Amino acid sequence: MTVISPPLPRAAVPVRSGAEPSGRATIGLLGPLRLHCGGAEIALPAAKHRALLALLAINANRPVQVDRIIAELWQGHEPESARKTLQGYVWRLRGLLGRQAVRTVGSGYELLTEAGAVDATRFEALAAAGRAALRTGEAGEAARLLRGALELWRGPALADVALGPCVFAYVSRLEEARMMAAEGLVDAELALGRHAEVLPGLRELVAEHPLRERLRAQLMLALLRGGRQTEALAAYGELRERLIQDQGLDPGLAVTELHRRILAGDAALHLG
Repeated sequence: MTVISPPLPRAAVPVRSGAEPSGRATIGLLGPLRLHCGGAEIALPAAKHRALLALLAINANRPVQVDRIIAELWQGHEPESARKTLQGYVWRLRGLLGRQAVRTVGSGYELLTEAGAVDATRFEALAAAGRAALRTGEAGEAARLLRGALELWRGPALADVALGPCVFAYVSRLEEARMMAAEGLVDAELALGRHAEVLPGLRELVAEHPLRERLRAQLMLALLRGGRQTEALAAYGELRERLIQDQGLDPGLAVTELHRRILAGDAALHLG
């Protein structure tokens, strides 16, 4: 199994593969910000240039008002020359992407992109298709799509961009979507009987997110199907202890019911 490591624009995106489109420019948000034009990577060393591109990219094909851009870039500390300075940043982006790529719309700017030019858009489309396949019992197809979605990630989203409040909220949603895709891939792999293959990556995920109950339940199920019932029960006990200690809460109903079924020796938990 591929190692799982975690976690919009409106254009429709094909979901057959995670490959970049062949268009003039592509923008990578799933890791450090990346801009490719004509196959070559373009450096954006200025912090506010990167922040502007990120904000326009997450709103691709939708105008963003100048006041909102200024609030994001300067976060309440804008100079008197902010509007003029912003015009210079936009002029720089137009020089890189083409004048028609960043257009003025009323009192704002809009980044025009081709379908799939932003990697986060492709991730969202692949992840949604993977979840749909999982719901209809197509575990193999779900695994393929979700693996393709996760392989688009190069690290924490926009890792080298100073995040304003709107971009920060967007990144938080993306990272949660990444985790959900990772959990969906584990579900698909377990449905395919690959509990042994999924176990190492799943242990790593649980170690990184010890209070995430869905991951813990998946770990318990993988251990059980590998003949490690004692370890599966111990994984629940560790979760319960951590939750009580950190949050004063007991585990939720789903993972508690799985624990009960393991104790009862429920044969339906095994494949075959």
